[in-house]
Amino acid sequence: MHRVFLGIGSNIDAETNIRSVLARLRDLDSEMIFSSIYRSEAMGFSGPPFLNLVTGIRTGESLKDLSSQLKAMERDHGRAEGLHKYSSRTLDIDILLYDDLAGLQSGIELPRPEIRLNAYVLRPFAELKPKLKLPGSGDTLEALWESFDQASHPLAEVSVE
Repeated sequence: MHRVFLGIGSNIDAETNIRSVLARLRDLDSEMIFSSIYRSEAMGFSGPPFLNLVTGIRTGESLKDLSSQLKAMERDHGRAEGLHKYSSRTLDIDILLYDDLAGLQSGIELPRPEIRLNAYVLRPFAELKPKLKLPGSGDTLEALWESFDQASHPLAEVSVE
């Protein structure tokens, strides 16, 4: 079984889409773990706030097959193809880590660069697995979060009923 961490975000009907995709992911791994959910302002464009979290799953799927399944989940939740990077979306699921793979793998950069760049990825990931070291780095997620410029990327923990 492969250990995988996913970043999940939405800013269109976000609560409904987050609840729905968590149920779908639980079908893949009934022992899925997940962080708190955080609200952040849209970055790079004007739009509704995003809800974001990180989940950890175990899967027997290859990286390529898992990526295809996640893209299908995005489409099932109304995500349009070819969206601009800085735009609203019903659902965004990114593979952050897949085992200890590093570098470009099946067209995916691992570990995902956004882990170090965006509070809405790093904060929930550090909450979920504070002592985890990123492949190719001696830095724990907790240490990365502590050194992150948190004031410039404010987050608010939220509850999704």
